[in-house]
Amino acid sequence: MTSLTDHLRRVPFFRFLLPFVAGILSGYSIEGFHLYIGLAGLSILFFLLITFRRSGYRVAPLFGALLYFFLFVFGWYWYQQRQCRPQPIPEQTTLFAVVTGFPEEKTNSYKTVLQILPGKQTILTYLKKDSIAASLTPGQVIAFHRRPTSIPPPTNPGEFNYQEYMIRHGIAYRLYLSTEDYFVTTAKIRLNLRQKALVIRNHLQNVFVRYGFSGNEMSILSALVLGDRENIDPEIKEEFTNSGAIHILAVSGLHVGIIYFVFSFLLRFLKTYRKGRFARLFILLTVIWGYAFITGLSPSVLRAATMFSFIAIGENINRQNNVYNTLAASAFLLLLFNPMLLFEVGFQLSYAAVLSIVFFQPLIYHTIYIRSWWPDKLWGLLTVSLAAQIGVSPLSIFYFHQFPVYFWLTNLFAIPLTTLIIYAAFLLLSLSFIPVIGKVIALLLHIVVKALLYAVSTVNMLPGSIISNISFPPQMLVTSILVIIFLTLFITVKQKIYLQLTLLSLIILSGITTFEKYQLLTRREIVFFNIPRKTLIATIHGKSIVWISSEDSITTKKKMAIYMGPFEQMHGTTTSVIIPLSGKRARQFSFLRKKKDMINFAGMRIWVPEKAEMPAFMPPADLIYLYKFDPEGITKFKAEEHPVMQFVTNTPPFPDKKSKKAGKSKILPGNVYSLPDKGALRANIFISDKNKKNGIKIGYITH
Repeated sequence: MTSLTDHLRRVPFFRFLLPFVAGILSGYSIEGFHLYIGLAGLSILFFLLITFRRSGYRVAPLFGALLYFFLFVFGWYWYQQRQCRPQPIPEQTTLFAVVTGFPEEKTNSYKTVLQILPGKQTILTYLKKDSIAASLTPGQVIAFHRRPTSIPPPTNPGEFNYQEYMIRHGIAYRLYLSTEDYFVTTAKIRLNLRQKALVIRNHLQNVFVRYGFSGNEMSILSALVLGDRENIDPEIKEEFTNSGAIHILAVSGLHVGIIYFVFSFLLRFLKTYRKGRFARLFILLTVIWGYAFITGLSPSVLRAATMFSFIAIGENINRQNNVYNTLAASAFLLLLFNPMLLFEVGFQLSYAAVLSIVFFQPLIYHTIYIRSWWPDKLWGLLTVSLAAQIGVSPLSIFYFHQFPVYFWLTNLFAIPLTTLIIYAAFLLLSLSFIPVIGKVIALLLHIVVKALLYAVSTVNMLPGSIISNISFPPQMLVTSILVIIFLTLFITVKQKIYLQLTLLSLIILSGITTFEKYQLLTRREIVFFNIPRKTLIATIHGKSIVWISSEDSITTKKKMAIYMGPFEQMHGTTTSVIIPLSGKRARQFSFLRKKKDMINFAGMRIWVPEKAEMPAFMPPADLIYLYKFDPEGITKFKAEEHPVMQFVTNTPPFPDKKSKKAGKSKILPGNVYSLPDKGALRANIFISDKNKKNGIKIGYITH
């Protein structure tokens, strides 16, 4: 029986990766780094290396422990050094910046990234939609006189933290420029490697356009072959997500793997020559990194290119290639280059999928023996999908709160069609200078791309194609991963302790799931969202949500879905209804009643007047929501005469910054809550069993 220690000895990079990752996580969680800790660890390690260099393995455990400690400290230090720290924008009237990429067309503007000169401060920029913005290219320098503003943090529950995401990518500011706000100078900056890659990618996209590709076909083709997902229609992207095929739209391990295995097969004859292996390795690495280059050197393709480079090196130098060690080495190298990758969802899903396929696919595949060639290939393809889903499901449910039921069916069609698209696309790009052959290949490519879109759309329309709004908190994610890890260890090592740990983790997971369901069913909460010039209130009763909106239901679903969707996913919502804010009466529910300006939710009275003026008589209420801010009207009411828990307004107290005076703010009551200043307001309602009418206690959680 092989022990766990024996398995770990075969994957040295995996042993190095664990403390390094732990150090990066510590650097993310703990601000600041004490340099003397790292220097002390390095000094001790160096001293022991000199002192015990002739002692062999007698001090190996101590030396190993100190090595892991050093990797942990180094990971901590390295994260602190590489994290983006926004620098102030230069104080000058006119700023100069270089365009770093081709502008991406949006509904009402063009989106690009500018880099302030001198320096490297980058700004997310939206340009007014016109011919000038559309013609910008990487390397051009523009001058503008507007001041960038910081990207704001999320102000509503469930909202994606776009600020943190952009800062991880080195961008902390944003800017909107109309045509009058900037002009293009005659200067041009020398392009860096990535910008040159974008220029080449743009040229290859023009080849597709020349052969008649447009609309959804063009966007899907650019995503599959060249890694450009920016122009995919949101509805198409949702279909790929719901059907479990979203992974094929990002150039990653699947796409690089197809390129690698094709050229590896074509170049296998070089193995028979004396120096053929090195020539084969050189060509394979050139092809892999050439493909990474033309796809824009995105993080996903860099991961895949690094991983397959290690596989190619191991295969062509006659070394026994341990795939787990190869994966660990590629991850270690990528994190050494950029520790921020650890927090990218794509990075986590990519390695989880590959590890799961490598381990579980052979186990699942060999459970059934099929003699016929085609059924056997279909079974192999199905087992790959099943194995990948084992590894990515916990992460996927945690981040996206949904599970595609027919992922296995989608991949039976999507993976072969994607392979054909990549083959045909590269043939078209290679032979585009021959019009006759190019038209034939383009016709075939049109058919295959349409077939892929049809297959994904058909699977998406199947009944019950997706389980949505799954509540999956972090503790369930951690426990689920532990179940998979302990189960894997039990299958590998076959020791009773890992089976026991698997069962214990399953019991804990069941307990967490039961407690989470209880919390969801007993939840009583009201949320006032921070939406400029709009009112959106969510009343949560168990797994049901009633939305109170200033807009009609159709407009609310269309314009406020970006706030409602993530919130419903986070709460595991099963029933969702929208009622209007205005009007004397609205649809009544067992836990919510609305009559004129008064809303009664689970015993909590909320007064929502249509006008900003405070009336002479106000009915008893626990909370007052004011669409507009009226400080003079609020100050008329004394706390002892009107026992109001909170005033809430969705307009800033001082919309004009010039009128914001320190003296004026002192007269404002302390129980005024401004949504634009503080973010969304959440009120959890707790009702006393002894006196349900008067025992209401409200706890406020601001975001």
